[in-house]
Amino acid sequence: MTIREATDCYVYDPHQWLNQGCVAMSDQKGTIGEPLNQKGGGVFALEWDPINRHIRSFVFAPHTKVPENLKLALKTASESDPSKRISPDTRLWGLPYAYFSIGDSTQCSAEHFRNMHIIFNMALCGSVAGNRFYKDCPLLNEKYGSCENYVGNNTSAMDEIYWKVRGVYVYEREWERAWVN
Repeated sequence: MTIREATDCYVYDPHQWLNQGCVAMSDQKGTIGEPLNQKGGGVFALEWDPINRHIRSFVFAPHTKVPENLKLALKTASESDPSKRISPDTRLWGLPYAYFSIGDSTQCSAEHFRNMHIIFNMALCGSVAGNRFYKDCPLLNEKYGSCENYVGNNTSAMDEIYWKVRGVYVYEREWERAWVN
C-alpha cells in the first residue's frame, strides 16, 4: 500500500497501487463512496487536452460548488439552437482535482489516449477501492479484514448498489473539431 501520487500512467509502476495509472489523490474530502452519497452526489468533469498536453479532472461536491460557467453549460446543452449553448470553460473552474501532463517529454505518452470510452464500473473492491477500504470503512475493515471479505460475507448488502446519473455530456472545442476531422 502506498499513498504517493501517480507520476506516470504505467499501471504496474511498483510505487503505485496496482492499476493506479494516472489516479490522483486530493485533500478534497467526500468525493467518493458514502461521504459523496451523504452530500447528495456531485458533478465530475474530465478535460483531455492533447494540444496543451494535459488531462485535468474536476470534482464539485456537493452540487452547490459547481461553477457558474459549468451550470450554464449543463443547463443549455439541450438547446436546439447551438448559438444559445454555453461552452464549458475550465479556465473559470478553479484548481482541478487532478492534473496530469501528457505527450512528449512526459512519462505519459499522448498515444495512450486515443479512441476514448466512457465506462461506469461498479468494481466493489477494485485496485483503488480495495486499497482504501481500511481507511474509508475502518469498522468494517476491523470486523472483516478486507473489502473482499466484507462483500463475500454480505451479499444482501449489495442489493442496493447503483449509479444514479442525471446526465453525461461530452464537449469538443470548435477548433478541435476542425483539427481532428
